[in-house]
Amino acid sequence: MNSSGRNTSSEFLILYTEGPGMKQDVKAHLLASQELLVESLYNLAPLLDCALARGLLSQDNYYEVKAEKTPPNRARKLLEVVQAQMDEREASCFLECLKRCEHHYPRLRSWLSHNTDIQRGPTECQLQSQFSVLCARLGHSTLPVSLALFSTGIITQFELDQVQSATILYQQAQKLLTICLSKGESACRAFYSALNNEDENLAEEIRTGGLPEALPVLSVENESDVNSFPIAVEETSAASAEADSQSGILQEVLGLLGIVSGEARLNICELGVMLGLPRWSVREALLEEVGVEDGVQLEVMVDLFLQKTQDAPLLLSRVQQCNIQRAQLSERGSLLLKLLQEAESLLHRRDFLHGGGQACTGDLRDMVEAIFIFLLRECMAQVLEEPISEPGRSALECVAELRAGDMVDVSLLQELEECLRDGGAEAMGQSARVLAQILRDLHPQQHCLHLSPPQDGTYSCRPRKIHRITRFCGLLTRVIRKVGRSSGFSLSAAAIDQDEHLLTRQHREVCVRVARLLERVRPDGGATAHQGDSDAAITQHLKFTLSQEGFRAEVFDAGMRHRLLGMLEFSPARMGLGSLMQLHLETLAGLERYLQQGEHHSFQFAIESVRTLGGAQLCSVEHVRGPVAIDNGLEEVYCFMTSEPTSFLVRVCCRGYERECRFEVCNPQCVRLSQLDWATLQDTHRVTEGIVLAEEGGCVWVREGDMGWMEKLQVEMQRNRLQLNDQGCCFKVTSQESECKIKFIYKNGRISACAVTNCDIL
Repeated sequence: MNSSGRNTSSEFLILYTEGPGMKQDVKAHLLASQELLVESLYNLAPLLDCALARGLLSQDNYYEVKAEKTPPNRARKLLEVVQAQMDEREASCFLECLKRCEHHYPRLRSWLSHNTDIQRGPTECQLQSQFSVLCARLGHSTLPVSLALFSTGIITQFELDQVQSATILYQQAQKLLTICLSKGESACRAFYSALNNEDENLAEEIRTGGLPEALPVLSVENESDVNSFPIAVEETSAASAEADSQSGILQEVLGLLGIVSGEARLNICELGVMLGLPRWSVREALLEEVGVEDGVQLEVMVDLFLQKTQDAPLLLSRVQQCNIQRAQLSERGSLLLKLLQEAESLLHRRDFLHGGGQACTGDLRDMVEAIFIFLLRECMAQVLEEPISEPGRSALECVAELRAGDMVDVSLLQELEECLRDGGAEAMGQSARVLAQILRDLHPQQHCLHLSPPQDGTYSCRPRKIHRITRFCGLLTRVIRKVGRSSGFSLSAAAIDQDEHLLTRQHREVCVRVARLLERVRPDGGATAHQGDSDAAITQHLKFTLSQEGFRAEVFDAGMRHRLLGMLEFSPARMGLGSLMQLHLETLAGLERYLQQGEHHSFQFAIESVRTLGGAQLCSVEHVRGPVAIDNGLEEVYCFMTSEPTSFLVRVCCRGYERECRFEVCNPQCVRLSQLDWATLQDTHRVTEGIVLAEEGGCVWVREGDMGWMEKLQVEMQRNRLQLNDQGCCFKVTSQESECKIKFIYKNGRISACAVTNCDIL
């Protein structure tokens, strides 16, 4: 081309950015929503069947999609086929298929119901209309153009690596153009500018309209040796067969577990551990671009299990044998994840994704931040003895407070903190995934204890959520029911709507009912709340009530108080979130349960550690029932599960309030003597007159015996230079089965234990 025919970069851009915004076509609409679609299309089988029946996919396309190993990659492959091989009419039919399969993809219902008449910039429209042509014509210019865009900050290192990793030129161009379109008008303009600098001839053809509207897509044969084609077909067929088999296994597992599409009611990481996978391995897989729903997470876990074992019958057998209740979430846990899904859907909106999340509207970012803060406050209520309830705290401040405790996995909190500090769209998406796992870990349906990795055979135990002991005694059940009947307004989770007026009315009624319940707790609290009071007056009344002496930490559960204050701070009507209203209703129901009379207010046993004797592993410790007051004592039952029948030492204490005074008991006392040889061990048996519980590795555990036993032990310790360590209160359990139940009893200032099922106790 001669110099007179050249166009500068600026002239080139002027030619292609004039004219009004154009209506977005279907393919552009699908492309702009690619991240949401990839997250949501976790089970492609119904959509693929529909598209195949409508003649939108060839058999080759069908098997190419199914051959991909993971759900996100299958979705990406399908969307690549739509962009590269379908015209607008076919893309419209594909969208109709999506609508017909809507019940399989609940997260897409809102997206499918919205009008696709979206405005796009003129350069975006230009690039979209020439997408197929440019994929075929860019060729070896793709990488230089990509490098130019990277050098100016238009695309990231990760995106550049994606382009470079494609082995076929057509695919390289396809990836680059998809990235530019996802970034909007400015990125598309930058692409044309870089193309003009790299390939003036192709740029001139575009400028003069010399490019045809459509060119046939280059096939694999154009880029590779034809002789390799039969092998590729053979490999694809094998991969397709494997994908079909794995899909069938997944459907069977879904059926066995009763998983409902779109719901989040299981801790899939816990389920993976129950099936024998390492916790770190399952967690890492789930935190890699996986959505919050059970179905998506289960597919990843099944894929991981089959990759490691290549044994589908073993997977199905273990799923049938496992106690699924151990992996189920509480109702509150499921509702919290439902709220998190609202934030996740906001993070996938195009206006958030532009500019890495930095250029999104303030309102959108504020909404996501508010949801995160509410959920982090919920975590604080679960694990902190006295959570700080000051309004206006940021998400990072909440994370810092959680890190000060020791009940949330430190690595998860660290990753969450790093993502929140980053603040970009990708980092915020990762924040949602990490927060989802934290919520799952803290909200099990069953009261199973968290077991630390064993140290010399000893497992440290702690509750997954804190159980606060207070002097509160509870209210009569009929008093609580009377407060509920006194309102003429019906509160039902099924009636929750997004309507602002209805949400305002429901939130107000919940606050009034909470106020009336709290008035029964402290009838001397002063003024009462009335239905006719203003919202501000009711809120102020509740805050004043909860600030009184009668609701300080030693008298009233600090976690419940924290939730009630959060209910006042986070308005469902103001935020437009029906799922938040459901949580406030659950808070009211939780308050009513908490207020009921029971020994749980002022007493608890705590399993501190379990030491296995021999090679068996401790699998779980679960609270079964209690505490209950009977025969002038208090009782609780725990279930212990080991890998095989074995003997183990249980260290236990109890704490509570008695006659307004707090106490903690770990009697009868047990000690461990170490560095014993055989002769000294025999002397210890003879001299101490204590109860010898166990001997292992030169150590002996002795529980207090007759009067003066400790003095005799100390003399023996000095004479033989033994080491003595306090072990609190311990009992030796010898189980006949892998699962046994033990009743712990507190009576007259001492703890005892007796077998309930399948064990003997010393």
